[in-house]
Amino acid sequence: MVNDYWRGAFLAFCTAFLWGGMSPTAKIIASAGLSQITVVSYRAVFIVAVAGSWLFFTGGSEKFALSRRMLRMYFMLGFFTVVLNATGFMMSCSYLSVPKTLILHYTFPLVTMAGAALITKERPSWIQVLAGVLVLAGLYVGFILGKSDESGISAAGVIWGILSVVGLSGQTLLSRTMGIQEKSDPILQLFYSYLFGGALLVLLNSLFGGWSDIEVMTPKLFLILQYPAALAGLVGFGCLFSSLKYIPPSTASLICTLEIVFALTIAYFLLDQAPSTYELAGCVIVMASVGASIFFRKKES
Repeated sequence: MVNDYWRGAFLAFCTAFLWGGMSPTAKIIASAGLSQITVVSYRAVFIVAVAGSWLFFTGGSEKFALSRRMLRMYFMLGFFTVVLNATGFMMSCSYLSVPKTLILHYTFPLVTMAGAALITKERPSWIQVLAGVLVLAGLYVGFILGKSDESGISAAGVIWGILSVVGLSGQTLLSRTMGIQEKSDPILQLFYSYLFGGALLVLLNSLFGGWSDIEVMTPKLFLILQYPAALAGLVGFGCLFSSLKYIPPSTASLICTLEIVFALTIAYFLLDQAPSTYELAGCVIVMASVGASIFFRKKES
């Protein structure tokens, strides 16, 4: 029988796999002229509609009855998940090259480990910390070493990237806290995080950005849009929130770095971009680091 540790690890692995398709898909969507903020806004509407319908049909209206404390926690979860993490990452992709975006984004396991030690009192093992550092080393080997990147560094891209790291670490730690202390349903977390976060994002973009980019929408583009909404969003975040019922945030964040490996694999099939020798070497380092941290932790527990 599969125990809780491996159940949580498998769910986090599913998240990494589904998120792996986001970078190639985001490139296709961006090349069509559709704003990434519009993509995240649509994702929020889709998730709220589907998750809300599921909750209502399985539990009725009482499923949505929450205390003020829980409403505040769900609002914060939505702010971290939608406004900071999802929007920050996709916007940073618009300003920074892929290597710089990945290097910045994948500092989040180390940030999450630091937060876990302080907030959830789950201290990462030394091998988890080492694995977090080696993931960055793998990214350097795969995406910086042997390549000339003369794109420069965009201050706006760095700011968006930092916001994404804060959001991803914050949502992971808060979801873990809610799962332990409040026994919060992962589907409720998904519904309310995108309800509050999506509403805030739509409001801010309506006031300061606008929706003129929707003019480029075509049936084909709308079909592609379902990947970040249904798979990376609904299923991917659902698996992540569920995994945090069983494993610490440090473990979940490290497993999610396998997104890099899946992104290169999917890009090969979708964009016909074969990985270089350096990229393959970087992927091996990442996989070895994550694998060692998972099995070492298992032996400890």
